[in-house]
Formats: sequence, C-alpha cells, structure tokens
Amino acid sequence: MAQTRISGKSLQNPFRIHGTVGGEYFTDRKDELAKFRAILEEPAAKMLVYGHRRMGKSSTLELAVSSVNRTGGHALLADLSTASTFADISNRILSGAARSMGKRWGDLISDWVKMLQGSVSLKPDPLTGALLPSFDVSIRTDTLERQRETLTTVLDSLNSLAKKKKMNVGLVLDEFQEITRFGSESAEWHLRGVIQSHQNVSYIFAGSKEHIIRAMLEKGRAFYRMLDEYHFAPIERQHMAAWIDERLASVSLKPQGAGESCVRLAGPRTRDIVQVARKCVDRSENRGAIAYNEVAAAYVEIIDDMDDSIRTWWNTMTGQQQNVLRAVAGSGTGLTTRDTRRRFSLGGSGTPTNAASSLLKDGHLVRTDNGSGYVFDSPFVRGWVITHALPDMGLALLPTHIASETSEYQSPKAK
Repeated sequence: MAQTRISGKSLQNPFRIHGTVGGEYFTDRKDELAKFRAILEEPAAKMLVYGHRRMGKSSTLELAVSSVNRTGGHALLADLSTASTFADISNRILSGAARSMGKRWGDLISDWVKMLQGSVSLKPDPLTGALLPSFDVSIRTDTLERQRETLTTVLDSLNSLAKKKKMNVGLVLDEFQEITRFGSESAEWHLRGVIQSHQNVSYIFAGSKEHIIRAMLEKGRAFYRMLDEYHFAPIERQHMAAWIDERLASVSLKPQGAGESCVRLAGPRTRDIVQVARKCVDRSENRGAIAYNEVAAAYVEIIDDMDDSIRTWWNTMTGQQQNVLRAVAGSGTGLTTRDTRRRFSLGGSGTPTNAASSLLKDGHLVRTDNGSGYVFDSPFVRGWVITHALPDMGLALLPTHIASETSEYQSPKAK
C-alpha cells in the first residue's frame, strides 16, 4: 500500500482503488448489501443489478457473497468480463465456486465435478495452489452448440447438487451482458431456458453496459419481465464528501472542503472520486491541510499520469469523433445546436449525433441523467481533452472546467 509522510511520520494511504475493497475502505451500500444477500439466500430468486462502471458494484456483490458464506450459506461469484466463449463462462463459474466457497466446500466441489462425468479436471491455481475445477482448453474451439450444452450441464448440475444437499446456492454472474458479444440474442434465450426451472439456485445478473442491458430487457427479448431490476446508483453526494473528509482526518490531514472538491471534480463514480482523494494523500508530504487547490493539483496530476494511454486512444478516434469529444468537454449545450455545430465543426445535425452514438456504444460517453445530452465516462479523459485538444481550436479552459456548470468551480470558501 502506498505511504506518505506527515511531519516526518510514515503513514498508510487511507484510500484504496484496486481490486475489491472492504472494511474501513468501503462506505455506504448497507441497503444494497442487505438486498443482495437476501436474493442470494432466496431459492429461485432472480435479480438484475445494473449501473455504470467504477461505482463499487462488484465490491458490493463480492461482499454480499462473502457474507452469505461466512454465516453458513452458499454463494459464489463468476466475473464474465473477460469471457470470449461459452466455455469461458463455464470455467469462470467453476473456478468462482472454488474461490468463493473455500475449504468447507471441498466435498461439494468434488461431488459437482463427479456430476460433470469426467469432463472437468482439478488444476492448481499458480498463485494460491488451490485446486480449481475447469474444462479442458480444447472445448473453447468446439461448436457453439456444444459449448452451450456445457454451460447447461454446469448450471443444471449445480441446481441438482443443491437440491440433493437440501440447500440453496446463490450465483452472481458479473458483467453478464458479455454473452451477447459472442452469442447474440440467441445466447439470452438459451440462458433463460436453462435458469427458469432452477429452484435451488438464485441468480444475480450484474452489468455495467447500460445500453446493452436496457436492450436485453425490451419487450420481445429473453429477459423481458423475468428479473427483478435494481439500479446501482452513485453514493449520495454529501455522504461521499463527508467520508472522504473523515478518512483524511484519520491520517492527520485537515480537509478544508476536500471531500466536496473531490466529488465535484471526479464524481459521480466512486472509484474516480477515491482516486483523486488517494492522490491528494500521496502528494501531501509535510502538508497538514487539503484545500481546493490541492485537490485540483491532484486531479491534474492523474491526468498527466494517464497522458500516454489517453493520447494513444485519442489517435484512434476519427476527426468527427474528436470534434464531438471537444464539444462535450467545452460546451454545456446540445451537440445539434447551430452554435455548437459551428464552434466545433460538427457538420449537419445528424453527423454529431451519429458520432456521439458510436462513442456511447463504445463506453467513452454516457447519457446525462435526463437523457438530453452526453458526458464523459471518465473525468480524467474529460480533463485531458480540455487540456490537450481544446487548444487546437483556440479554446483555453482550466483542466477543472466542467461544461455542465455555468461557471468554473471554485473552492466554496474562496468564492
């Protein structure tokens, strides 16, 4: 963990941004934890949890799974974000069981493997040495139909095992919308057909690509009215700001409105806010206070740290997409207004809309809450575009400029 020095003393950074966080590094989400745990323990329950990335959704779901297992229940989480085939999903579920349920599930894992009729072997995890069940890699090149049959067998056997043991198993499939990437709509219908009769497995499907998930829930699609829906919203602004200040104070730093400043510049995604707060602590050697100018400097330093990766990404964009990104960064008005199209060389009203749609699909932009406009998925990409791309057109703004606001943000105490 990163350390800094205050008045000659080394201390641990009170903020974490990597991996799953819990304990003192986790805040709020009490209601979500209770709700998710209840679903994981209710036989045949099925819920969809969706929300933007970097909100703490995966951490909350992992904590819910851990809570169920810690108190004698049975739950597991499979992260499908990197899956490329149906075979990958099956392997993720099997390895997720071994990792989530621990040693007390040893006999159950063995029984499960036996039910899969020798098609699964136990292989040691190179990091932990634990034996993880998995299908042979050759199954990834099998036909799509055969791979789907494998997934059916994994889920059906899990339900049969739970029924035999007279228990319920809670299964979280994180980033489940990825099945449409390599299986199209038919993958959704296949998954629905498998799970709809399971009475001893409860399911939480979680995802962060809202435009895909909303399409999956439309009338005529497989999951229409099948799942309880839960929108994973941002942590309440005042709570997040107060928690940031509290964590800063815990390491003898005086937060002079720092929490609110972090939220204003990096919000609403939890991880982005915490990343700025963490950078503030890293920069705070021999300083006892964190005021707005320190938060702004930390925000700019993160943008500088990400320069190579953002610049590489920027160069993959078309000229029209780059102009749309400039417009979103620099203007608080709609992309199709005459003034915005003229200022940012956006062309006819349909052209920027098409470019924005492609950026939305790829996750670089997201819709505003009222659906009338666009904002950046990443506040740091927004700051980079302001700093490095707006000057191309003769527009100079501070990196901390937020287009949706009527004026540049200043410290509340400095206005």
